[in-house]
Amino acid sequence: FGPNVIKICQAADVVFMALHGENGENGKIQAAFDLFGIQYTGSRYLGSALAMDKGISKKMFEAAGIPTPHGISMSKAQRGVPFAETGLSLPCVVKPCCGGSSIGVTIVRTADEYEAALDEAFKYENEIVIEDYICGREFSVGVIDMQALPVIEIAPVEGFYDYKNKYKAGSAVETCPADIPEEVAERMKALTVKAFDALKLNVYSRADFLLDAEGNLYCLEMNTLPGMTSASLMPKEAKVAGIEYSALCELIIKKSMEARYSS
Repeated sequence: FGPNVIKICQAADVVFMALHGENGENGKIQAAFDLFGIQYTGSRYLGSALAMDKGISKKMFEAAGIPTPHGISMSKAQRGVPFAETGLSLPCVVKPCCGGSSIGVTIVRTADEYEAALDEAFKYENEIVIEDYICGREFSVGVIDMQALPVIEIAPVEGFYDYKNKYKAGSAVETCPADIPEEVAERMKALTVKAFDALKLNVYSRADFLLDAEGNLYCLEMNTLPGMTSASLMPKEAKVAGIEYSALCELIIKKSMEARYSS
């Protein structure tokens, strides 16, 4: 923390958490704020840590009956294990275990690409996740206080929803409510709430999904501090639900303070 940051935060009624990346979302700052007696918005340290680790969250999804791509975790010490012994098949996806914004993520289609993908992912962390590649449409669903928001579809103009397509204007088409059957939307929303509960999250979050051509849904991860600019996914979903941006921020603050004072 920089000079006077803790002192300023302790003087506030509540700190609005809008950090991203490792230290912003992995529970460390939340745990520190708990120790300093600082009230803050969003999930507490345990849920934040569980959701940030894709290897752990995948296991918890599986235990809770939430469909997610089959995959494994791999440490640098296990790097020498042949791909044939991983139990996976090509194509697959290789990504850092605790990264964000799709940094270090590679879709692998050949054995040569696999080795290069390991090199890329291990540049960021000592543990990675390798999982089956699911060809399908990409969706996101926000949840506030155990209530799911309308489903939004993200369709990259080219490639997959990587770092460039997430943050470069015009790189993806976002449609909310998503153009999907009501039954699929309701199933996705129910799985979002279920995943939110399974990871012991609080107040609000956002789930990312893939929908394949056969109608199968796969939950990829839960974002405990989803983007909160007026152009971000969750505020767009909230607006469709009749919640304007300022009201969404107020709701997050209100529910966060209620959760803290009731615990």
